[in-house]
Amino acid sequence: MSLLTDSSFRNSHPSSPSLLDEPEHQGLLRITALMEHLFRMPIAYLALFGSDLAVVRRIGSGRDHWDNLATFPLAHVVGKPTMWPDPSGKPVPGFKPGRLRFATSAPLRSSDGIELGVAVMADVQPRPEFTSADLDSFGELAAVLAGKLELRMLASEARETESAIQEAERRFRNIANAAPVLIIYSDADGAGSFVNQTWLEFTGRTFDEEVGDGFIDRFHPDYREPVMQKYWEAFEARRPHTQEFLMRRHDGVYRWMRAEGVPRFRGNGAFAGYIGCFVDVTEERAARMEVARQKLVAARLAEAAGVFYLLLDRDGVIEDSGPGADLRKHLLWELLGSDESGRLRPAFARAAAGLEPVQAIVSSSFPTGKFAERCWSFTPIISAQRESMVVLATIKDHI
Repeated sequence: MSLLTDSSFRNSHPSSPSLLDEPEHQGLLRITALMEHLFRMPIAYLALFGSDLAVVRRIGSGRDHWDNLATFPLAHVVGKPTMWPDPSGKPVPGFKPGRLRFATSAPLRSSDGIELGVAVMADVQPRPEFTSADLDSFGELAAVLAGKLELRMLASEARETESAIQEAERRFRNIANAAPVLIIYSDADGAGSFVNQTWLEFTGRTFDEEVGDGFIDRFHPDYREPVMQKYWEAFEARRPHTQEFLMRRHDGVYRWMRAEGVPRFRGNGAFAGYIGCFVDVTEERAARMEVARQKLVAARLAEAAGVFYLLLDRDGVIEDSGPGADLRKHLLWELLGSDESGRLRPAFARAAAGLEPVQAIVSSSFPTGKFAERCWSFTPIISAQRESMVVLATIKDHI
């Protein structure tokens, strides 16, 4: 049963089940019984509104007179306590009382003014003894009832919210436990409150051993203090952070881990803690160090041989250059003429992709500005995974 736009209590969905056929709510029935006892009124009910002022629940008696009360305009009900007949004798337009000879109502409002519903009492007998003082008392009682209803609603919403949080937590744990990376998250106090299954498999310890501050024991002693200092600085600033350090695996071997942490916030903006993902980068780090070593050795050999050299990334951006010109961060092809670039780029691409040195002889003005036949050699510097990381380009005069 709902309210039509003409602001009266009517059923806008005749084919839908009537709220009068729903089981009564026993807790609220006690309230209607109290109303009937206090005012000695045999007919009483509460109509509870939804967000659009549609009646979503009806509690109490009054079934026989609902059709009559449904013609009472809503505007006369939700504003303030009212009674009919009006003491001034003023009629209510559109109201069809039928057998009713008396009715009084009081709005049920939340503490912030939201309309929760309306309390109504009615009788087929006149009630001349019902005074304006009784109407005020009825309004005060309705305010008390509204407070109780609001507390009920808040408790219900809290239970629903808690249930939703628990379901979201369960889903997160299922996803986190299936993730191939180590995951940890802390509460708002900074202590670890969850680690995933991958974390436990890496450390070889139990969940209870890792939560709290137990996870710190896995960090290498030389890194433990600086890692936690950086963590707490980021934690206090509520900002993401990344760092690499050694962490002990279940077999006692220390592995290089890259830890990336981000702050967590609840829907209302409240800080909830941190979530961190740890990735084993031992092989990646070793590859980076090997490439760096190869780059250094190649550069020194080129200098010793008296040739000009460039270290290029896979896109052709210069990472380092020989003495005499600082060309770092420049794209090689932008420093060459179109003819030179057109002949050298395919050679560079073959070296980077084929993992073998490639030579090309071109007429070039780079780097001194004097045109001459020069031999360009592109030599890939390869990682332990057989990937070209950078390319060493050496340039010398072609004889």
